[in-house]
Amino acid sequence: MQAGAELIERARLVCGAEHVLTDPVLLSTYRSDGARRDGPLPLAVALPADRGEVIGVVSACAQAGVPWTVRGAGTSTGGGALPRAGAMLIGLARMRRVLSLELDDDRVTVEPGVSSAAIARAVAPSHSFPRLSAGTVGGAVARGAFAPLLLGVELVTNAGALLRADRRMPGYDLTGVFSGSGGRRGIAVALTLQVEPLR
Repeated sequence: MQAGAELIERARLVCGAEHVLTDPVLLSTYRSDGARRDGPLPLAVALPADRGEVIGVVSACAQAGVPWTVRGAGTSTGGGALPRAGAMLIGLARMRRVLSLELDDDRVTVEPGVSSAAIARAVAPSHSFPRLSAGTVGGAVARGAFAPLLLGVELVTNAGALLRADRRMPGYDLTGVFSGSGGRRGIAVALTLQVEPLR
């Protein structure tokens, strides 16, 4: 119990008190997913705004010995967004920015909470990107969607370290390890994706 209380206080310092939810009424909205499955109430919900805050919350969880679950839009076709009892739920709903457009190189880098429709709008009219009916790009990639289009990833590991991988660079392909992992390999805080030029 003490570890949980200390973790909540640390998360508030990282994300701001208003972005760490502990009220049971508010927590109950995070118990379910898009498939109408229910899980237990989490210890708390942290809503980081950027990669630095994700690193801070994950590091605090690791130091406290408290597990965490990551959640995007909560559509969760495989149940991966459901919380665990006594665990921190890390929601990525605030991380919805397009970080860079490299359209000469047919690339876009986004935060995980971005929708595919937002990417399509950002790269128009010179490029296109396939649209999902629901959910976020981060969740889709974690489920294995867009695997051929994933060119790079910035990943926060379970210990709170930041790893960067680029499919064009030699060495171990971390992009392939993350794609389809269901978030078990860590939290993607930036995704570089290939977009299709319109001729």
